Amino acid sequence: MKSFVKFFIPFILVILIPIIYFLKNNENEIQKYDRVTQKVFDQFHTTGLNIAIIKDGNIIYEKSQGYKNINNLTYLNNNSIFNIASCTKAFTAAAIGKLVQEGLLSWDDKVTDYIPDFKLADDCTTENLEIRDILSHRTGLGTFYGDLLWYYTDYSNEQVIERMQYLPLKYDFRTNFGYQNNMYTIAGEIIEKVTGLDWEVFIQQNFFKPLEMKSSRTSSDAFDGTEDIAFPHYNDSTLGIYYFSAGKPAASIWSSTRDLSNWVIMLLNNGKWKNEQILSPETIRTLITPHTIRSVSEQTESTGIHFRTYALGWNVYDYNGRKIIEHDGGMPGYISKVTLIPEENMGIIILNNGFDLFANDVLIYSLIDIATEKYTKNWVEYFLTSKEEYTESIKEQQKKREATILPDTKPTLPLESYAGTYIDKMYGNAEISFENNELIFTLLPAKRVFTSKMKHWANDIFRVDFVKDPYLNFGLIKFELSESEVTCFTIDLPSSDFHFGNLKFTKISN
Repeated sequence: MKSFVKFFIPFILVILIPIIYFLKNNENEIQKYDRVTQKVFDQFHTTGLNIAIIKDGNIIYEKSQGYKNINNLTYLNNNSIFNIASCTKAFTAAAIGKLVQEGLLSWDDKVTDYIPDFKLADDCTTENLEIRDILSHRTGLGTFYGDLLWYYTDYSNEQVIERMQYLPLKYDFRTNFGYQNNMYTIAGEIIEKVTGLDWEVFIQQNFFKPLEMKSSRTSSDAFDGTEDIAFPHYNDSTLGIYYFSAGKPAASIWSSTRDLSNWVIMLLNNGKWKNEQILSPETIRTLITPHTIRSVSEQTESTGIHFRTYALGWNVYDYNGRKIIEHDGGMPGYISKVTLIPEENMGIIILNNGFDLFANDVLIYSLIDIATEKYTKNWVEYFLTSKEEYTESIKEQQKKREATILPDTKPTLPLESYAGTYIDKMYGNAEISFENNELIFTLLPAKRVFTSKMKHWANDIFRVDFVKDPYLNFGLIKFELSESEVTCFTIDLPSSDFHFGNLKFTKISN
C-alpha cells in the first residue's frame, strides 16, 4: 500500500499540473480578475473587500468578499457603503471646478478673497495662496500638519482655519508637496461663501443626485437609518463610526462600489453622465493635470513607476506605460482607492473595511497588469514580504522605545506639582489632574479619545496610552522644569499621521 501511494501521488501530480497550467493560461480577462481578487482576500485577510471594474462605460466585474460587520457575521454586497475617506477630495475639487466652469470663481483666485481673516505663518504665502495651491498640496505646510486640529476634536471648520496660522511651515511656498487635509476644509468653506450652500448640500445636489448615487452620504451625520453600512474593523474587531465635526470636505463621504462606478463612468466620459454634462471636458482636464511634482524613491521606481505628481484632488503617475489617475483614502477601519486609466477607458474601485495597508495596492497593480497584459512582478509575494518587513520593523521600533524606561528613577517633584492647565497656541489646552494619587492626562479639544492615566517612565517623563485609538503607539510626556517648577511639556508619540512633535504645551495655571 505504501508503495502504491508513493508512486500514485506523483503520477497524479504529473497529470494535474499541466491541466492546471493550461486552465490558468486559458482564463479570460474576467476570470483573471476574479482569481487575483480571491487570492488577495485569502492571503491578506482583510475583513471585507468590495471591488468594481469599469470598462467602456460599463461595470464588467464586481465582487464583494467578507463581512460588513464581523460581530453579527453579516456579509458585504455591492451597495454596502464605506467611508471613502480622502477619495472625498476628488469630489471637493470637482465642486470647485463646477463653480469655475459656471464663472463664479477662478482657479487662480486668492484664498483671502473669500476668507479675509485667513492666515498662515508666513505673510507672503498667505497673500499669494490661490485656490489651485490649496487643492494641489503646495502650500509650504508638511504632510498632515494640522490634522490634530480636526481629529476627534470639537473644533468647527472656522476654528480649525483660524488656528492654522500657528502651524510651522516646512517648505518654501510652491516648492514641495505637503499633503493637507485642512486645505480641503478651506475649499469647502469657499464653496459655501460662493454658493450660500454648505459643502454637503452642494455635493448632494451637484453630484450624488444627478449621478444617481442613491446609497451615498456626504457624512455619517446624514445617515437616516436605511444605510447598508460596511462597519470599520481593526484586527477583526468592529470599531465605532467616526463622526466629523470639522474636515468633511477632506474625508467624510460614504459610498459604495456601485455608486462610485457612476462617478468613475462620468469622469472617463469627459464629464458626461447619460444625457447630462456634469462637468465640462475642460474642467476634467484641469482636475487631472499635474500641478505638484512628488519625489520617486528607489523602491517606488523598482515597481515600474517613473514619475509621481499631484493634480487637483488626484494623484497622477505612470505604470506599465499608462497614465494612472488615482486617489487613496484612509480613516480608522477603512482603506479606499479609486483609479482611472483613461487610455484603457477603464476605472477600478477598491474599498476595504479591514484597514489592511497592503491589500489595495496588491490589487491595483495586479489588475492593471492583467488589463495591460504586462506582468511586472508577482505582487502578492512582493507585498506579503513588504507586510512582513513592515510588521517586524514596527515591533523593533516598539522594543527600542520600551527599552528607554528607567524604573529606578523618580520624578523631580511631587506628583501633584505636574498637575495643572497647559496650552499650545496652535492646538489648545491640555489638562493634567491629580486624583487618588495619580496623574490623569487629557488633551481637551479631543478629550473623547486623548485621555489617559500617566505612568512614570523615567525622571520627569510619563507614559500615556490612548486606548480608545487602537492605531496609536504609547506617548511619552516630557516635562521641562525651571527653578523646581514645571514650565512646559512636549509629547513623544511616533505616528505617520499626526505630528505630536510640533506641539509644546506651556503651563498657565495649577
